[in-house]
Amino acid sequence: MNSDLPIGVIGLGEMGGTIAQRIISVGHGVIGLDMSPSLVDLDSLLFESAKHPADVADRCDVVLVIVHTDDQVRDVILRERGLIETARPGTVVVVHSTVAPETCRALAKDLADRDVALLDAGMSRGRGSMRDGVLTLFVGGDTVTIEETRWALHLYSNNIVHAGPVGAGMGLKLCNNLLFHSNRLAMLEVAHIAATAGLPHEALLDGIRSSTGSSWVLEHWGKKDDDALNAGIGSHPFVDRTTREIELALKYAKGLGLTLPATTATGKYLTDVLTDGLPAHFSADAPDKGKAACLVRKNRIIEEFRANGGRLAGPRASWEILLLTTVGARTGQRRTTPLAYQCEGKDLFVFASDGGSDKSPDWYHNIRANPKVTVEVSSRKFEAAAIELLGEERDRVYARQVGRDSEYARYEASTSRVIPVVRLQEIVG
Repeated sequence: MNSDLPIGVIGLGEMGGTIAQRIISVGHGVIGLDMSPSLVDLDSLLFESAKHPADVADRCDVVLVIVHTDDQVRDVILRERGLIETARPGTVVVVHSTVAPETCRALAKDLADRDVALLDAGMSRGRGSMRDGVLTLFVGGDTVTIEETRWALHLYSNNIVHAGPVGAGMGLKLCNNLLFHSNRLAMLEVAHIAATAGLPHEALLDGIRSSTGSSWVLEHWGKKDDDALNAGIGSHPFVDRTTREIELALKYAKGLGLTLPATTATGKYLTDVLTDGLPAHFSADAPDKGKAACLVRKNRIIEEFRANGGRLAGPRASWEILLLTTVGARTGQRRTTPLAYQCEGKDLFVFASDGGSDKSPDWYHNIRANPKVTVEVSSRKFEAAAIELLGEERDRVYARQVGRDSEYARYEASTSRVIPVVRLQEIVG
Protein backbone atom coordinates (compact mmCIF):
# COMPACT_ATOMS: atom_id res chain seq x y z
CA MET A 1 0.00 0.00 0.00
CA ASN A 2 1.39 3.35 -1.07
CA SER A 3 0.63 6.08 1.49
CA ASP A 4 1.75 8.75 -0.99
CA LEU A 5 -1.24 8.09 -3.23
CA PRO A 6 -4.40 10.18 -2.78
CA ILE A 7 -7.31 8.72 -0.85
CA GLY A 8 -10.48 8.03 -2.79
CA VAL A 9 -13.78 9.34 -1.41
CA ILE A 10 -16.98 8.23 -3.14
CA GLY A 11 -19.93 10.22 -1.83
CA LEU A 12 -19.28 13.86 -0.95
CA GLY A 13 -22.42 14.72 0.97
CA GLU A 14 -22.50 15.97 4.56
CA MET A 15 -20.25 13.27 6.00
CA GLY A 16 -18.17 12.46 2.92
CA GLY A 17 -17.57 16.09 2.07
CA THR A 18 -16.45 16.86 5.62
CA ILE A 19 -14.09 13.88 5.66
CA ALA A 20 -12.61 14.90 2.31
CA GLN A 21 -12.07 18.45 3.60
CA ARG A 22 -10.38 17.11 6.72
CA ILE A 23 -7.99 14.90 4.71
CA ILE A 24 -7.10 17.84 2.46
CA SER A 25 -6.58 20.12 5.49
CA VAL A 26 -3.81 17.87 6.80
CA GLY A 27 -2.05 17.96 3.46
CA HIS A 28 -3.14 14.71 1.81
CA GLY A 29 -4.65 14.42 -1.64
CA VAL A 30 -8.21 13.28 -2.37
CA ILE A 31 -9.82 11.94 -5.51
CA GLY A 32 -13.55 12.38 -5.07
CA LEU A 33 -16.73 11.35 -6.79
CA ASP A 34 -20.34 12.27 -6.21
CA MET A 35 -23.48 11.91 -8.32
CA SER A 36 -24.29 15.58 -7.70
CA PRO A 37 -21.93 17.85 -9.68
CA SER A 38 -22.37 20.66 -7.15
CA LEU A 39 -20.69 18.61 -4.45
CA VAL A 40 -17.47 17.54 -6.14
CA ASP A 41 -15.50 20.79 -6.27
CA LEU A 42 -13.70 21.25 -2.96
CA ASP A 43 -11.62 24.15 -4.33
CA SER A 44 -8.16 22.78 -3.49
CA LEU A 45 -5.06 21.80 -5.45
CA LEU A 46 -5.11 18.58 -3.42
CA PHE A 47 -8.53 17.61 -4.76
CA GLU A 48 -9.34 15.98 -8.09
CA SER A 49 -12.73 14.77 -9.25
CA ALA A 50 -13.45 11.47 -10.98
CA LYS A 51 -16.29 10.39 -13.22
CA HIS A 52 -16.61 6.73 -12.24
CA PRO A 53 -15.72 4.54 -9.24
CA ALA A 54 -13.31 2.62 -11.48
CA ASP A 55 -11.38 5.86 -12.07
CA VAL A 56 -11.00 6.29 -8.31
CA ALA A 57 -9.78 2.74 -7.70
CA ASP A 58 -7.31 3.07 -10.60
CA ARG A 59 -5.52 5.88 -8.78
CA CYS A 60 -5.92 5.06 -5.07
CA ASP A 61 -4.97 2.23 -2.70
CA VAL A 62 -7.54 3.28 -0.09
CA VAL A 63 -11.10 4.10 -1.18
CA LEU A 64 -13.78 5.35 1.21
CA VAL A 65 -17.40 4.61 0.25
CA ILE A 66 -19.85 7.05 1.87
CA VAL A 67 -23.14 6.72 -0.04
CA HIS A 68 -26.66 6.25 1.35
CA THR A 69 -28.00 2.73 0.87
CA ASP A 70 -26.98 -0.92 0.54
CA ASP A 71 -27.87 -0.88 -3.16
CA GLN A 72 -25.72 2.19 -3.77
CA VAL A 73 -22.75 0.55 -2.02
CA ARG A 74 -23.16 -2.56 -4.16
CA ASP A 75 -23.40 -0.43 -7.31
CA VAL A 76 -20.25 1.54 -6.45
CA ILE A 77 -18.28 -1.67 -5.98
CA LEU A 78 -19.77 -4.18 -8.43
CA ARG A 79 -21.54 -2.35 -11.26
CA GLU A 80 -20.03 -1.58 -14.67
CA ARG A 81 -17.11 0.82 -14.13
CA GLY A 82 -17.28 0.01 -10.42
CA LEU A 83 -14.34 -0.29 -8.06
CA ILE A 84 -13.94 -4.01 -8.69
CA GLU A 85 -12.94 -3.42 -12.32
CA THR A 86 -9.70 -1.54 -11.61
CA ALA A 87 -8.82 -2.09 -7.95
CA ARG A 88 -5.28 -3.47 -7.69
CA PRO A 89 -4.34 -6.35 -5.35
CA GLY A 90 -3.72 -4.87 -1.92
CA THR A 91 -6.31 -2.10 -2.31
CA VAL A 92 -8.54 -1.54 0.71
CA VAL A 93 -12.18 -0.49 0.29
CA VAL A 94 -13.59 1.12 3.46
CA VAL A 95 -17.39 1.12 3.64
CA HIS A 96 -18.52 3.98 5.86
CA SER A 97 -22.16 3.91 4.69
CA THR A 98 -24.57 2.62 7.32
CA VAL A 99 -25.64 -0.69 5.79
CA ALA A 100 -26.55 -4.21 6.89
CA PRO A 101 -23.62 -6.30 8.18
CA GLU A 102 -24.46 -9.07 5.71
CA THR A 103 -24.04 -6.61 2.82
CA CYS A 104 -20.45 -5.98 3.93
CA ARG A 105 -19.71 -9.68 4.36
CA ALA A 106 -21.02 -10.50 0.88
CA LEU A 107 -19.04 -7.69 -0.76
CA ALA A 108 -15.88 -8.71 1.10
CA LYS A 109 -16.14 -12.15 -0.52
CA ASP A 110 -16.59 -10.62 -3.97
CA LEU A 111 -13.53 -8.39 -3.52
CA ALA A 112 -11.38 -11.12 -1.98
CA ASP A 113 -11.37 -12.91 -5.36
CA ARG A 114 -9.39 -9.90 -6.65
CA ASP A 115 -7.12 -9.82 -3.57
CA VAL A 116 -8.84 -6.59 -2.51
CA ALA A 117 -9.77 -6.17 1.16
CA LEU A 118 -12.92 -4.61 2.59
CA LEU A 119 -13.30 -2.94 5.97
CA ASP A 120 -16.71 -1.91 7.27
CA ALA A 121 -16.28 1.19 9.39
CA GLY A 122 -19.44 2.61 10.91
CA MET A 123 -19.03 6.27 11.86
CA SER A 124 -20.18 8.18 14.92
CA ARG A 125 -19.58 11.84 15.67
CA GLY A 126 -17.68 12.59 18.86
CA ARG A 127 -17.72 15.49 21.31
CA GLY A 128 -16.01 17.83 18.90
CA SER A 129 -15.86 18.80 15.25
CA MET A 130 -15.44 16.33 12.41
CA ARG A 131 -13.49 19.06 10.63
CA ASP A 132 -10.88 18.65 13.38
CA GLY A 133 -10.78 14.88 12.95
CA VAL A 134 -13.04 14.07 15.91
CA LEU A 135 -14.78 10.92 14.74
CA THR A 136 -15.21 7.38 16.07
CA LEU A 137 -14.95 4.46 13.64
CA PHE A 138 -16.35 1.03 14.51
CA VAL A 139 -14.22 -1.12 12.19
CA GLY A 140 -14.82 -4.69 11.07
CA GLY A 141 -12.07 -6.63 9.29
CA ASP A 142 -8.89 -8.58 9.88
CA THR A 143 -6.23 -7.13 12.17
CA VAL A 144 -3.50 -6.97 9.54
CA THR A 145 -5.63 -4.97 7.08
CA ILE A 146 -6.73 -2.55 9.79
CA GLU A 147 -3.14 -1.94 10.91
CA GLU A 148 -2.02 -1.38 7.31
CA THR A 149 -4.85 1.13 6.80
CA ARG A 150 -4.67 2.85 10.18
CA TRP A 151 -2.51 5.70 8.84
CA ALA A 152 -5.29 6.67 6.42
CA LEU A 153 -8.11 6.30 8.96
CA HIS A 154 -6.24 8.47 11.45
CA LEU A 155 -6.21 11.36 8.98
CA TYR A 156 -9.86 11.99 9.83
CA SER A 157 -10.62 9.84 12.91
CA ASN A 158 -9.30 10.09 16.45
CA ASN A 159 -10.91 6.89 17.76
CA ILE A 160 -10.62 3.60 15.87
CA VAL A 161 -12.39 0.67 17.52
CA HIS A 162 -11.67 -2.80 16.12
CA ALA A 163 -15.04 -4.51 16.51
CA GLY A 164 -14.15 -7.90 15.03
CA PRO A 165 -14.35 -9.51 11.57
CA VAL A 166 -16.06 -7.92 8.56
CA GLY A 167 -19.65 -7.05 9.50
CA ALA A 168 -18.88 -6.45 13.17
CA GLY A 169 -18.19 -2.77 12.60
CA MET A 170 -21.67 -2.24 11.21
CA GLY A 171 -23.10 -4.33 14.04
CA LEU A 172 -21.61 -1.97 16.62
CA LYS A 173 -22.69 1.05 14.58
CA LEU A 174 -26.29 -0.22 14.50
CA CYS A 175 -26.20 -0.74 18.28
CA ASN A 176 -24.94 2.82 18.70
CA ASN A 177 -27.66 4.14 16.37
CA LEU A 178 -30.43 2.36 18.19
CA LEU A 179 -29.27 3.67 21.55
CA PHE A 180 -29.00 7.17 20.07
CA HIS A 181 -32.52 7.10 18.61
CA SER A 182 -34.04 5.48 21.73
CA ASN A 183 -32.45 8.25 23.77
CA ARG A 184 -34.03 10.88 21.52
CA LEU A 185 -37.48 9.35 22.01
CA ALA A 186 -36.98 9.22 25.80
CA MET A 187 -35.73 12.82 25.89
CA LEU A 188 -38.71 14.03 23.86
CA GLU A 189 -41.08 12.27 26.25
CA VAL A 190 -39.36 13.81 29.27
CA ALA A 191 -39.56 17.28 27.69
CA HIS A 192 -43.26 16.69 27.00
CA ILE A 193 -43.84 15.72 30.64
CA ALA A 194 -42.09 18.91 31.77
CA ALA A 195 -44.07 21.07 29.34
CA THR A 196 -47.37 19.54 30.43
CA ALA A 197 -46.47 20.13 34.07
CA GLY A 198 -45.53 23.74 33.34
CA LEU A 199 -41.83 23.27 34.11
CA PRO A 200 -39.47 25.71 32.32
CA HIS A 201 -38.03 24.18 29.16
CA GLU A 202 -34.61 25.80 29.43
CA ALA A 203 -34.33 24.86 33.10
CA LEU A 204 -34.97 21.24 32.16
CA LEU A 205 -32.31 21.24 29.44
CA ASP A 206 -29.70 23.15 31.44
CA GLY A 207 -30.26 21.10 34.56
CA ILE A 208 -30.03 17.69 32.93
CA ARG A 209 -27.01 18.69 30.82
CA SER A 210 -24.99 18.87 34.03
CA SER A 211 -26.59 15.85 35.64
CA THR A 212 -26.82 12.07 35.34
CA GLY A 213 -29.47 12.14 32.62
CA SER A 214 -27.27 13.95 30.12
CA SER A 215 -26.58 12.53 26.66
CA TRP A 216 -25.34 13.47 23.21
CA VAL A 217 -28.94 14.13 22.17
CA LEU A 218 -29.45 16.58 25.02
CA GLU A 219 -26.11 18.31 24.53
CA HIS A 220 -27.01 18.89 20.86
CA TRP A 221 -30.70 19.65 21.38
CA GLY A 222 -31.86 21.87 18.54
CA LYS A 223 -34.68 23.10 16.35
CA LYS A 224 -35.66 19.64 15.08
CA ASP A 225 -36.21 18.48 18.66
CA ASP A 226 -38.24 21.57 19.48
CA ASP A 227 -40.30 21.00 16.34
CA ALA A 228 -40.92 17.38 17.38
CA LEU A 229 -42.37 18.69 20.65
CA ASN A 230 -44.86 20.78 18.69
CA ALA A 231 -46.23 20.17 15.19
CA GLY A 232 -43.40 17.90 14.01
CA ILE A 233 -40.81 18.14 11.25
CA GLY A 234 -42.98 16.72 8.49
CA SER A 235 -41.44 15.03 5.46
CA HIS A 236 -37.72 15.70 5.83
CA PRO A 237 -34.39 13.97 4.97
CA PHE A 238 -33.61 13.85 8.70
CA VAL A 239 -36.73 11.76 9.30
CA ASP A 240 -35.95 9.53 6.31
CA ARG A 241 -32.42 8.90 7.59
CA THR A 242 -33.66 8.19 11.10
CA THR A 243 -36.27 5.78 9.76
CA ARG A 244 -33.72 3.87 7.70
CA GLU A 245 -31.23 3.62 10.57
CA ILE A 246 -33.89 2.30 12.95
CA GLU A 247 -35.04 -0.20 10.32
CA LEU A 248 -31.51 -1.56 9.88
CA ALA A 249 -30.94 -1.81 13.63
CA LEU A 250 -34.24 -3.59 14.30
CA LYS A 251 -33.59 -6.06 11.48
CA TYR A 252 -30.18 -6.75 12.98
CA ALA A 253 -31.74 -7.45 16.38
CA LYS A 254 -34.48 -9.58 14.86
CA GLY A 255 -31.88 -11.63 13.00
CA LEU A 256 -30.38 -12.45 16.40
CA GLY A 257 -33.79 -13.57 17.65
CA LEU A 258 -34.23 -10.50 19.88
CA THR A 259 -37.28 -8.27 20.33
CA LEU A 260 -36.78 -5.92 23.27
CA PRO A 261 -39.19 -3.36 24.79
CA ALA A 262 -37.24 -0.10 24.43
CA THR A 263 -36.02 -0.82 20.91
CA THR A 264 -39.49 -2.00 19.89
CA ALA A 265 -40.99 1.26 21.17
CA THR A 266 -38.39 3.30 19.30
CA GLY A 267 -39.26 1.58 16.05
CA LYS A 268 -42.95 1.90 16.70
CA TYR A 269 -43.13 5.56 17.68
CA LEU A 270 -40.10 7.73 16.88
CA THR A 271 -40.66 8.22 13.15
CA ASP A 272 -44.27 9.33 13.69
CA VAL A 273 -43.32 11.57 16.62
CA LEU A 274 -40.68 13.33 14.51
CA THR A 275 -43.05 13.64 11.54
CA ASP A 276 -46.27 14.74 13.27
CA GLY A 277 -45.04 16.02 16.63
CA LEU A 278 -45.27 14.25 19.98
CA PRO A 279 -48.52 15.94 21.14
CA ALA A 280 -50.33 14.60 18.07
CA HIS A 281 -49.90 11.07 19.38
CA PHE A 282 -49.49 11.36 23.14
CA SER A 283 -51.06 14.59 24.38
CA ALA A 284 -53.08 14.27 27.59
CA ASP A 285 -56.25 15.81 26.16
CA ALA A 286 -55.97 14.47 22.57
CA PRO A 287 -56.70 17.79 20.83
CA ASP A 288 -58.35 17.87 17.45
CA LYS A 289 -55.03 18.34 15.65
CA GLY A 290 -53.73 15.27 17.49
CA LYS A 291 -56.73 13.25 16.40
CA ALA A 292 -56.19 14.41 12.83
CA ALA A 293 -52.53 13.41 12.90
CA CYS A 294 -53.41 10.00 14.34
CA LEU A 295 -55.98 9.55 11.58
CA VAL A 296 -53.34 10.39 8.96
CA ARG A 297 -50.95 7.90 10.55
CA LYS A 298 -53.63 5.19 10.62
CA ASN A 299 -54.59 5.78 6.99
CA ARG A 300 -50.91 5.72 6.03
CA ILE A 301 -50.55 2.27 7.59
CA ILE A 302 -53.76 0.97 5.95
CA GLU A 303 -52.67 2.17 2.51
CA GLU A 304 -49.22 0.65 2.88
CA PHE A 305 -50.65 -2.66 4.15
CA ARG A 306 -53.00 -3.01 1.20
CA ALA A 307 -50.44 -1.87 -1.37
CA ASN A 308 -47.88 -4.43 -0.22
CA GLY A 309 -49.98 -7.56 0.19
CA GLY A 310 -50.37 -7.29 3.94
CA ARG A 311 -46.83 -6.17 4.76
CA LEU A 312 -45.32 -2.97 6.12
CA ALA A 313 -41.89 -1.54 5.44
CA GLY A 314 -39.29 0.46 7.34
CA PRO A 315 -39.28 0.28 11.15
CA ARG A 316 -42.75 -1.29 10.96
CA ALA A 317 -41.54 -4.25 8.88
CA SER A 318 -41.55 -6.55 11.91
CA TRP A 319 -45.09 -5.59 12.97
CA GLU A 320 -47.67 -8.35 12.82
CA ILE A 321 -50.92 -6.52 12.13
CA LEU A 322 -54.27 -7.14 10.53
CA LEU A 323 -56.96 -4.76 9.33
CA LEU A 324 -60.28 -4.98 11.13
CA THR A 325 -63.30 -3.36 9.47
CA THR A 326 -66.30 -2.82 11.73
CA VAL A 327 -69.68 -1.14 11.35
CA GLY A 328 -70.03 2.02 13.44
CA ALA A 329 -72.33 1.53 16.43
CA ARG A 330 -73.79 5.02 16.00
CA THR A 331 -73.11 5.96 12.38
CA GLY A 332 -73.53 2.61 10.63
CA GLN A 333 -70.47 3.48 8.53
CA ARG A 334 -67.65 1.01 7.93
CA ARG A 335 -64.44 1.81 9.81
CA THR A 336 -61.08 0.12 9.27
CA THR A 337 -58.50 -0.12 12.05
CA PRO A 338 -54.97 -1.61 11.93
CA LEU A 339 -54.42 -3.85 14.97
CA ALA A 340 -51.71 -6.06 16.37
CA TYR A 341 -52.93 -9.63 16.60
CA GLN A 342 -52.08 -13.03 17.95
CA CYS A 343 -52.42 -16.20 15.92
CA GLU A 344 -52.85 -19.55 17.63
CA GLY A 345 -53.70 -22.33 15.19
CA LYS A 346 -56.69 -21.10 13.20
CA ASP A 347 -57.65 -18.58 15.86
CA LEU A 348 -56.91 -14.86 15.59
CA PHE A 349 -57.07 -12.64 18.65
CA VAL A 350 -57.04 -8.83 18.95
CA PHE A 351 -56.77 -6.67 22.06
CA ALA A 352 -58.76 -3.53 22.87
CA SER A 353 -55.83 -1.95 24.73
CA ASP A 354 -55.89 1.51 23.11
CA GLY A 355 -52.35 2.05 24.44
CA GLY A 356 -53.45 1.56 28.05
CA SER A 357 -56.17 4.22 27.90
CA ASP A 358 -58.99 4.11 30.45
CA LYS A 359 -61.43 4.23 27.55
CA SER A 360 -62.03 1.29 25.22
CA PRO A 361 -61.37 2.01 21.53
CA ASP A 362 -64.19 2.75 19.10
CA TRP A 363 -63.77 -0.53 17.22
CA TYR A 364 -64.55 -2.46 20.43
CA HIS A 365 -67.83 -0.57 20.91
CA ASN A 366 -68.62 -1.28 17.26
CA ILE A 367 -68.20 -5.05 17.58
CA ARG A 368 -70.33 -5.06 20.73
CA ALA A 369 -73.16 -3.64 18.62
CA ASN A 370 -72.34 -5.43 15.34
CA PRO A 371 -70.11 -8.50 15.84
CA LYS A 372 -69.88 -9.32 12.13
CA VAL A 373 -66.58 -7.87 10.86
CA THR A 374 -64.21 -8.03 7.90
CA VAL A 375 -60.61 -9.16 8.48
CA GLU A 376 -57.60 -8.58 6.24
CA VAL A 377 -54.50 -10.51 7.26
CA SER A 378 -51.49 -11.02 4.97
CA SER A 379 -53.07 -11.37 1.53
CA ARG A 380 -56.36 -12.88 2.82
CA LYS A 381 -59.66 -11.07 3.31
CA PHE A 382 -62.66 -12.75 4.95
CA GLU A 383 -65.78 -12.20 7.04
CA ALA A 384 -65.58 -13.12 10.71
CA ALA A 385 -67.53 -13.09 13.94
CA ALA A 386 -65.98 -11.07 16.77
CA ILE A 387 -66.36 -12.96 20.05
CA GLU A 388 -65.15 -11.44 23.33
CA LEU A 389 -63.29 -13.85 25.62
CA LEU A 390 -64.07 -13.95 29.32
CA GLY A 391 -62.55 -15.26 32.52
CA GLU A 392 -59.66 -17.71 32.45
CA GLU A 393 -59.67 -17.99 28.66
CA ARG A 394 -59.27 -14.21 28.31
CA ASP A 395 -56.50 -14.16 30.94
CA ARG A 396 -54.62 -17.02 29.29
CA VAL A 397 -54.61 -15.38 25.84
CA TYR A 398 -53.67 -11.97 27.24
CA ALA A 399 -50.79 -13.46 29.24
CA ARG A 400 -49.55 -15.12 26.08
CA GLN A 401 -49.61 -11.72 24.34
CA VAL A 402 -47.60 -10.15 27.18
CA GLY A 403 -45.00 -12.86 26.62
CA ARG A 404 -44.86 -11.92 22.93
CA ASP A 405 -44.81 -8.15 23.46
CA SER A 406 -43.99 -6.70 26.89
CA GLU A 407 -45.78 -3.44 26.03
CA TYR A 408 -49.05 -5.21 26.78
CA ALA A 409 -47.98 -5.51 30.41
CA ARG A 410 -47.55 -1.72 30.44
CA TYR A 411 -50.97 -1.24 28.84
CA GLU A 412 -52.58 -3.39 31.53
CA ALA A 413 -50.75 -1.54 34.32
CA SER A 414 -51.80 1.85 32.91
CA THR A 415 -55.55 1.34 33.19
CA SER A 416 -58.07 0.23 35.78
CA ARG A 417 -60.24 -1.51 33.18
CA VAL A 418 -59.81 -5.13 32.11
CA ILE A 419 -58.50 -4.93 28.55
CA PRO A 420 -60.90 -6.90 26.34
CA VAL A 421 -59.59 -9.80 24.25
CA VAL A 422 -61.56 -10.65 21.10
CA ARG A 423 -61.44 -13.81 18.99
CA LEU A 424 -62.02 -13.32 15.26
CA GLN A 425 -63.68 -16.50 14.04
CA GLU A 426 -63.94 -16.88 10.27
CA ILE A 427 -67.46 -17.31 8.95
CA VAL A 428 -67.45 -20.26 6.56
CA GLY A 429 -70.21 -20.78 3.98
